[in-house]
Amino acid sequence: MNNNDIYNPMSKYHESNIIHETAIIYDNVEIGKNNVIGAYSVIGSNGEMRGVNQSDFKGKVVIGNNNVISELVTIQRPYTDNATIIGDNNIIMAHSHIGHDVNIGSNCEICTGSIIGGYAKISNSVKVKLGVTIRNRKVIGKGALIGLGAVVVKDVADNTIVVGNPAKQLIK
Repeated sequence: MNNNDIYNPMSKYHESNIIHETAIIYDNVEIGKNNVIGAYSVIGSNGEMRGVNQSDFKGKVVIGNNNVISELVTIQRPYTDNATIIGDNNIIMAHSHIGHDVNIGSNCEICTGSIIGGYAKISNSVKVKLGVTIRNRKVIGKGALIGLGAVVVKDVADNTIVVGNPAKQLIK
């Protein structure tokens, strides 16, 4: 089998995981324990990158423990030998997209319909509210809150609240 082959999600991963039978999980995915993966999620597909040969993708997706990944979530893998990483104790809600090479820490909340562009880094304990877009290569600091519908085009500092399009720090 090559890296684009799909495995039966029920047979490869630890028995403590609850993986919906319609989830598509590629061979390049590593999943820890006690995760829930919802219906029609696609995990491990090739990242969307211009000018690369789709058959040359080498990266993987690594998912930690105790995560809830709701239905219709997409998580892409990198082109290189790197990994898209989802830490522990996160919730990624329905219709969200996690691009290639993204690193999501632990104890994060990614709300419905959010889009996280490639190479972004989401630190621990971040809340990304409904319908947020985070541009590729942006860093979201620990404990930050990204408000409803925000469009993040700059890095966000630790423990900061940002809102709007483009996202700006909310003055306390």
